[in-house]
Amino acid sequence: MKKVLELKNGNKEYNTFDNKITALSNINIKFDLGKIYLIYGHSGSGKSTLIHTIGLLDKLDSGSLIVCDRKIENLKEQELAYIRMNNIGFIFQSYFLSKEMNAIENVMMPMYINPKIKKIDRLNRAKELLKQVGLEKRMFHYPNQLSGGEQQRVAIARALSNNPTIILADEPTGNLDKNNEKNIIDIFVNLKKLNKCIVIVTHSEELKKYADVIYEMDNGKLKEVKNENK
Repeated sequence: MKKVLELKNGNKEYNTFDNKITALSNINIKFDLGKIYLIYGHSGSGKSTLIHTIGLLDKLDSGSLIVCDRKIENLKEQELAYIRMNNIGFIFQSYFLSKEMNAIENVMMPMYINPKIKKIDRLNRAKELLKQVGLEKRMFHYPNQLSGGEQQRVAIARALSNNPTIILADEPTGNLDKNNEKNIIDIFVNLKKLNKCIVIVTHSEELKKYADVIYEMDNGKLKEVKNENK
């Protein structure tokens, strides 16, 4: 397995009105291609900060982060944006689809800033991605015409639009019933087969059955826990 992400001695604090909150405390973790990683923890434990940090949406106070063989420290925002565009796909619990765009337009949106994807190829790629997530008959529906599970599948297709190596998902099944949760899990399993690195923040017990590695966060500290399903 090839290492695609590594965080060494990562630390992050936030200032509040009366004290400091330690979100990440000396975190050491690495992620390989072709694996599904789950991160559990109670609200405020630091798990969202961790996924935002490795996704280059937030910066460490100290420590070292390597993404696809590139050291992130001292990179300019333009360079960070380039790495995010080419290597990282984000999936969120709230979908964040544009209400003014239909499904295929939402999927095409990240491709507009990617010079590697030609204008003539955007539509075909978006169609193929929606077909992969089982929405070939819903391509021209708007978010308010789609179920929650369908909206999440559009969000996953959008996250895949620039063919990222790393998929970061923050509670991707939190708003879904069991049937739709299983549909999303099947997509993650297929992405693993395509040698993607998938990192999921979740409370889902069902997802544990498919995880290669499970971590638990507590007060900014991270520890690997045994996967009873393996």
